[in-house]
Amino acid sequence: MESDKREIKIVACVRTFNEHDHIEKFINAYQFADVILVADGGSTDDTVAIAESMPKTIVRNYGVKVECKNGIWRNPDGPHLQFLYDWALEEGADWIISQDCDQRPNKYLKERARDIFTNSNKDFIMATQIYLWGQDKYFPDLSRHGTTWQQGLWAWRANINLRVINKMPHFEFSFDGLKSIDLEQSGRDEHILPPCCYMHYGWETMEKTIDHVEYYKNSGLIPGMLFPTKFGGKPETLESWMIE
Repeated sequence: MESDKREIKIVACVRTFNEHDHIEKFINAYQFADVILVADGGSTDDTVAIAESMPKTIVRNYGVKVECKNGIWRNPDGPHLQFLYDWALEEGADWIISQDCDQRPNKYLKERARDIFTNSNKDFIMATQIYLWGQDKYFPDLSRHGTTWQQGLWAWRANINLRVINKMPHFEFSFDGLKSIDLEQSGRDEHILPPCCYMHYGWETMEKTIDHVEYYKNSGLIPGMLFPTKFGGKPETLESWMIE
């Protein structure tokens, strides 16, 4: 007798803008998903061409831009993300994964992903987030608080209709698009701990880090933006489970 249990549909979402260095790695990391949605904000490099050539991937243009200080134009964070989440619902998602292009699940999170989604009785999946410095070190003060590993929202059930409130350069989550919610105080979250984690490759080289800091300062989005070594603590060598 055939089982009545339907296979869940996992949709991974990412927004992009000139992500040549990350897009192929991101899509490869999420091949356990059923569909990967890329909302490109007007890349002038080969981001779109790479994404369109890869399995399970659909690309749409997101053309909205807002002007920041010093003539810097940017895709507005909240609406860009909401565009993706609405699209994921169109695709019939059961679970929505949302990551930036420089965030990728490690080996253990990829291996366990389908079991996590199939067996969870919660609405939100919070996963350990590791902030890398270069390729072989990480910032302990950002990645953990004492012995407790830092958690970040990784995925949620599509049917709860999670919304985004735009507050550039950041955003907040909401159920009605008006009132923000604290996911970790909802009682509806499941925490995934090491050895499962996702890796945040935000500061891969000194050159990119300097460009990143200057961008947020010059655009006025984060006027007091600091170099990561000023607030991330002394970098430590990656632990054995922090592998892709």
